[in-house]
Amino acid sequence: MKRAFYILILVCLYSCKSTKLVSESESISKKTELEFYENGFLKSIGQIDSDYLTKAARFGLWSQFYENGKLKETGEYKTDSYVNCCTAGPCGIIYSYKIGEWNYYYPNGKLKSKGVYRIGEKNIVTSCEGGDEINFGFVTDEWIFYDSEGKKIKPTKKDIIDIEKSSYLNEADMRNR
Repeated sequence: MKRAFYILILVCLYSCKSTKLVSESESISKKTELEFYENGFLKSIGQIDSDYLTKAARFGLWSQFYENGKLKETGEYKTDSYVNCCTAGPCGIIYSYKIGEWNYYYPNGKLKSKGVYRIGEKNIVTSCEGGDEINFGFVTDEWIFYDSEGKKIKPTKKDIIDIEKSSYLNEADMRNR
């Protein structure tokens, strides 16, 4: 009996490394998600896949706004999942990543940066040994950056890191908002 239990544990741990629990589907249950600031201004608007019980399942066009009502960023998301090792075995964690062209703006409404994300894989830390690979949007040399007056500038490493950090959202990110 103990041997069967240990074999079951090993199978669960091994399967954490390689199983995707959510596959892409052509039919998506759309729900428009609106978030507002306390002052009544719109914070964000976009579509979520309502088949998942999380606001991290973003897809399609999304726009986020500053508290002053000005546009902060706009572009498209795609939904995917990665594997985490939970108490009962492998569990899928839903996340969304930015795809295609995105535009970012300063609070004064001027364009801050624009570019097309290059989608690649990135290893993330999970509770499973070795983590998991996720689709991730990387900033390329073709991105254009501007100062707050609209003049073209060379981006700093911090500018690039800030944009890449925002290129995916998971369920934990949504809880911390």
